[in-house]
Amino acid sequence: MKKITQLILLTVAIVAWGNVKVLAQPTVAAPTPPAYTTAKEISIFSDAFPNVAGTNFTPGWGQATVATIVQVAGINTLKYSNLNYQGIEIGSDVNAFPMKYLHIDVWTGDETSIQLYPISRSSGDSRFVTLTPLTLNAWNSFDLKLSDFPSGQSFSDIFQFKFVGTNGKTVYVQNLYFYDNTTTVDVSAPTAFTAVKGAVTASSVELLLNATDDSGAVNYEITYGANSIKVGGISGVQKSYKVIGLAGLTAYSFSVVAKDLTGNIASNSPITVLATTLQGLPVPTVSAPTPTLAAFKVMSVYSDVYTPVKPAISYNPNWSQTTLVTTFNVGADATMKYENFNYQGIDLGGVIDVSTMTKVHIDVFTPNETSMTFQPISTPSGTKVALTPLTLNTWNSYDIPLSSFTGLNKTGVFQVMFNDGTSKIAYIDNIYFYNDVVGSVANLKESFSIKCYPSRVINTMNVSADSQITELNVRNLLGQLVKSISVNSRLKTIDMSNLSAGNYFVTVKLSNGQQATQKVVKL
Repeated sequence: MKKITQLILLTVAIVAWGNVKVLAQPTVAAPTPPAYTTAKEISIFSDAFPNVAGTNFTPGWGQATVATIVQVAGINTLKYSNLNYQGIEIGSDVNAFPMKYLHIDVWTGDETSIQLYPISRSSGDSRFVTLTPLTLNAWNSFDLKLSDFPSGQSFSDIFQFKFVGTNGKTVYVQNLYFYDNTTTVDVSAPTAFTAVKGAVTASSVELLLNATDDSGAVNYEITYGANSIKVGGISGVQKSYKVIGLAGLTAYSFSVVAKDLTGNIASNSPITVLATTLQGLPVPTVSAPTPTLAAFKVMSVYSDVYTPVKPAISYNPNWSQTTLVTTFNVGADATMKYENFNYQGIDLGGVIDVSTMTKVHIDVFTPNETSMTFQPISTPSGTKVALTPLTLNTWNSYDIPLSSFTGLNKTGVFQVMFNDGTSKIAYIDNIYFYNDVVGSVANLKESFSIKCYPSRVINTMNVSADSQITELNVRNLLGQLVKSISVNSRLKTIDMSNLSAGNYFVTVKLSNGQQATQKVVKL
């Protein structure tokens, strides 16, 4: 007995010494959902139903959350570690207007409150419900009445979900789906179906769609050429949908079908709508000026001249914008074309540190846009800066000091955004941060020699530099200082075992006055 007791105490001591944190996790699956017909459920994430195809469960929105799909008792489960917020981008818009409830199963060992946002194209992303109370270490099943969501929430065009936690906790999710628990069978097809042409431009045709159905909702399927579009609408309410990205002076034939959620088709489907686009606007015929800065002085977002600063940059993240993004080639030079521009973001695919940079460069060509702003996004984020003047039908080159973006956290930039458009057209090229300080070349090279490794830390991290290190500061995603160390060497090992799992920024200061910040992940 004495030996067993000593062994137990030794084991506890070893665990405490190694600072091992064992988190609770579910061992059984959430309750199996009831069986529903296809017309009575719309599943986002569940093994019990077919899910909306093409859904992205780990979009990069600059979150600290680590999102993975794991198996719990053989069931696919979303695991959100270090949850601050996390999004889901649905593969196609969901018309849940006829549904009665939104169901979700949540398991957590430490989270106390979760906000759930259904994000709609028409009503935006500001409305949520709170999933509370949360019983720890058990599955919590929520059946949320759609009628209980905040006033103004639209369910006819849901395209994203967002979860917001209390920071740093772990949450498991199963069975996220809409459903209707009534037993009625819809056998009536939509009636009074109409489809007519609305406004026409050089690159777009507006379709005005309407139909009535006893389910309360109508889905429209629009086809033209090899293209197919699905649009959700409300019974008896005219739906305006703009087909964009069309060629100028071109005749188009749009075939439109109206269906209810059961699949009943309006008897006068399809309706054909004919339209010819107007003459196109001027396009750039010469490339933007070719950048000439040395590559090591540049952190490039988009340019044919430089390598992108991150390998997985997304130039068209789904942020509910009306902007259509395509590639437009001027000879061999690729540019981004923003059509029907209201705003457009670029997700950098991770955090970049632009603290050694002094300016950002952008080239813009527009035949008709009169308003555009630019903003690097961080936590906290910087202010927007207007791109002005916008001279039409020529390339406008902007070199904006980073000091102009008041409040910008230069060590934590993870997105950039163009904003405040008026639904016109713009061509974008050569987006890059750069350092233009005279005589800074050697110092900039030196700051890039700073290394923090490994990038995924378990307990300790090494920091090295070609020059003497004087100070190390570690901050979390909120910019809060969590560790500061004085150093007097070129190599230092940092103990990070007492930090919670998540993303951190390590700022290294050198004796020559230079400094650099790098991101690391604490496991």
